[in-house]
This record gives sequence, C-alpha cells and structure tokens, in this order.
Amino acid sequence: MAQHRRRPHAPAALVLVLVLATACGPAEEAGTASKTAPAPSPSVSATATANGVARLRAGQILRRARKATAAARYLRMRGRIEDGKDKIAIDFRYAGKTEATGWFQTGKQRVEITRIGRDIYVKGNDPFWKSIGGKAAVQLLSGKYLKTTTKTPDFKDIGIFTERTGLLNEALKAPGTWKKGETGTAGGTPAVSLTRAPGETIQVATQGEPYVLALTGGPGNGVEYLAYEEPVDVRRPPAGTVVDGDAFK
Repeated sequence: MAQHRRRPHAPAALVLVLVLATACGPAEEAGTASKTAPAPSPSVSATATANGVARLRAGQILRRARKATAAARYLRMRGRIEDGKDKIAIDFRYAGKTEATGWFQTGKQRVEITRIGRDIYVKGNDPFWKSIGGKAAVQLLSGKYLKTTTKTPDFKDIGIFTERTGLLNEALKAPGTWKKGETGTAGGTPAVSLTRAPGETIQVATQGEPYVLALTGGPGNGVEYLAYEEPVDVRRPPAGTVVDGDAFK
C-alpha cells in the first residue's frame, strides 16, 4: 500500500462551498443519510430568554456567536453540499474540543471518522480505499479503521471535520463584510441573520446562548449546527478493527 498510496482528501471545492453553505436540513438523500440519526431537536430551550444579540452590530454578533459555539460542550453539525459534480453529505457530533465522530460521503465514497485527542480513526468504504491505494488498500483496510493523528499531513484535509469550528472558521476567512440581516427562525429557534453576498447568511440564535445555527449560501448547499449540549459518547474502535498508520511511514 505504501507504494501506491495517494493523499486522502475531501474534494477541493468542499471548503470553498462551505463558505457559502446553506441550511437545507439533514442530508437525507438515498445512500447518504445516517439511518440511526435522531430527529432534529431545538438548539435552545423553549424557555430560553432573549440574549440581546439582535440589538448588536454584525461584527459584535459574529464575535459572540463564534465564542458561544466554540465553548459548547456538545453539538452536532450536518448538511449537504453541492458544487458542480461534487455532492457531499456530512454529519458529525462533537464532545469537548478534541472528541468527535461522524461521517462524510461524496458519490460512492463514504468515510467514517472518529477523533479522540490527537488520535484519528478513519474507516472508509471499499470505493474510498480503492481511490487511495488501489486493490492493495482495499485488501488491507476493508472494514477496518486506519489509525492516524491530527499531525499527519496525508490526513490533514479530512481532519478538519473533527474540529468543531473548523468549517466555520474556513467560511469566515473568505473576503467580504458581513452585514446584519433580518430576524426570524432557524430550525425552530429564533435567530438573526448575518449576510454577505446574495444568498450567503449565518444564522445566530437570539435566545439562550448566541450559537451559530446555520451557514447558508444557495439551493442544495448547507450546514446546520444543532443538538447543542446533548451528550455525545465518543469511543475508540475495537482494537481488533484498527490498523496502525505508522506501519506505512
């Protein structure tokens, strides 16, 4: 495998599209949806009080939203992104700053990722492993988890999924000034929108903690943040299913 291995990555357009992502609801297309995913739940309590961000300027709202989202103990991020030929579904849950578990899928390639501390476990389906290392990779890694770390260059691109604010931070790096938009709801939660170019919005909760609720940017593209503070149990895969990536260095 070492001789044929190619660098695994999410499509290059992914991060660019996530800059413009849209809250289009869960990724429930055939072949991409998690069959065990629970129904959506409000991001804030029905009894939560107004947090005051609706009265602030756009920059102030954004700072408070980033801080609150980064400080949440638990949260979930899911969505569906389309950019030309690339169609990606994602669904990840986070516990603390260094634990995460979830999956992404593009075309026939599906990848499950679990992170605990610096350790990352990657379980791709056969089409994914074949694209990385041909038949040799499939024979070695089919049904297995490849153990790597957050510092491994080969897996840096997909490792961004394990960072709770990684995709949000990438979105905010793009040029352009965010402006305060209208108030409404996002996923049933009262929210205020921040807008940039037409169709680009960030929805921020106006009750309870000022969490980011969604990034939007056009039909078919989007990420939503939900299930804040709903506990997530992230566990390492069984030892017998793990292949140590150090063996290929």
